[in-house]
Amino acid sequence: MNQNTDKFIFPEKGFYLVVDKVAETDYFLDMLKNKQDSYQEFKYIFSAFVSAARSITFCLQAVMSKYPGFNEWYPQQQEKLKSSNLAKYFVELRNQVQKTGTIPITHSGFFGGQPLEIVYSYRFEFTKDLNVKDIPDGEVLPLCHNYFTEVLEIICKCYRKCDVYVDPRIIFTVKGLEKLGWSIEDLEEALGFPRGYTDIEDWPEDNRTEIRLQVLSRYGSDEELEYFLSKYKITG
Repeated sequence: MNQNTDKFIFPEKGFYLVVDKVAETDYFLDMLKNKQDSYQEFKYIFSAFVSAARSITFCLQAVMSKYPGFNEWYPQQQEKLKSSNLAKYFVELRNQVQKTGTIPITHSGFFGGQPLEIVYSYRFEFTKDLNVKDIPDGEVLPLCHNYFTEVLEIICKCYRKCDVYVDPRIIFTVKGLEKLGWSIEDLEEALGFPRGYTDIEDWPEDNRTEIRLQVLSRYGSDEELEYFLSKYKITG
């Protein structure tokens, strides 16, 4: 297996921190769906959701700024979010919630459906504190979902572009190690094993490298982001 002369040294902060923020946002969005019968609880959870969702890209920058190519790639993604009226609204909304405590959501309820039950409606309302011209039309929950998916699309693109650095599955491939400038012995050492730990003479020489990587992959971290990408139908 060929090696680059420069070995990549992983920064202290890993992509798992970004995935944690994605999971946190997903958690609060699911809770919102189950708290429509309580206006107060809905507002509390919405405040947590909008804060968690906004923090995803903050965390992404804090983590990925130390990784090759990210600082050149990310400004274009920022412009995409800035061009989105929905994303701009949620950024301003988060600022207002954090700084003033005001949550501009109105609610109502009516009997409908089969069987007959109370149907709740939550919508954004105008407030002079928000520095936006237009209020998104529609129910709060679908708008939250759409905003989250816009952010997830950026996360997915980063995940695919920087896969060898952030996807725990890729490092356990020949291609991944070559891109990092690592040998299998470097990987063994990173996992806490002695160098040459999996170099077993009895294993066939023609595919020994693949066997060693397969064995070592059992000790790698779990891949978690794909669950959320699948849940929100983000293809990347």
